[in-house]
Amino acid sequence: MKNILFIVLAVFVFSCGNVENSKEYKELQARYDSLAAVSTGKSGENAELTRTIEEIEANLDSVAKDQMVIGELNKEGYANQKEKIDAMIAGINSYMEQNKAKMEALEKKAKKAGKANGALQKMIASLKKQITEKETQIVEMQSTIQGLEVKVGELNQTVAAKDQEITTKNEELSKKDNELVERQKTIDNKETELTTGYFAFGTRKELADQGIIKKEGGVLGMGKVVKISEKLDNKQFKKVNIKSLSEIKLGLVKKKKVVSTHPENSYYFTTSGEEVFLKISDYNKFWSLTKYCVIEID
Repeated sequence: MKNILFIVLAVFVFSCGNVENSKEYKELQARYDSLAAVSTGKSGENAELTRTIEEIEANLDSVAKDQMVIGELNKEGYANQKEKIDAMIAGINSYMEQNKAKMEALEKKAKKAGKANGALQKMIASLKKQITEKETQIVEMQSTIQGLEVKVGELNQTVAAKDQEITTKNEELSKKDNELVERQKTIDNKETELTTGYFAFGTRKELADQGIIKKEGGVLGMGKVVKISEKLDNKQFKKVNIKSLSEIKLGLVKKKKVVSTHPENSYYFTTSGEEVFLKISDYNKFWSLTKYCVIEID
């Protein structure tokens, strides 16, 4: 159209002299300017439509790529890649929202063009179909992921239940261990009590002064018997393990006498060099009547 107007103007200029100020020239110039403006506007609209279509197609390509990436991430395990997958799904949803907005704008512009632009109408129909298919795929993908979330949730619950079960078992075992420790302490204390003996030796005066022995019976101080005191202070004795004690060294003494009560066949006196020893031949018998051994020496 612009070329035709240029030709007409040219012919008109060469056929007439000084036509620039003529009425016909001015009318023709005005019509040319109007048609040129319309043509420029149409070109701008077409560029904008093309740009919108390209943006929609780019978004669809991005959605397709993200779908493939999500598929690969799922192979590595949803639980391990959850954050990445959730972020990509959010991106896909954003792309689809942008496409919906762009399609609405595109359809409004297409309505203005009417049936004159058949290629544009076909392009819009094709894009709408692609968007609908993508939406279906995304719904299916999200459904699959939700199923995975449910499975992960169930697994987490199972793991939590197992952890609680293990914790309970550990608490029970700890309680049993504590009971065994306390029981062992009781046994050890009882064992220590059963295997602990006490012995002391010294002159009658020394033993009496320490409150270990006392005299009883007799008349006017005559015929009194030396006996072990009822109340004994363990601090006045030497503490020993009756299982490991085989002899008591008395040193250089002339007289010796066992004041405490012990079976006669469970011990005897012996001399090594000039020193005297009390030998325990059977510790079970020796300590069976008392856990205190008192020896008077002189």
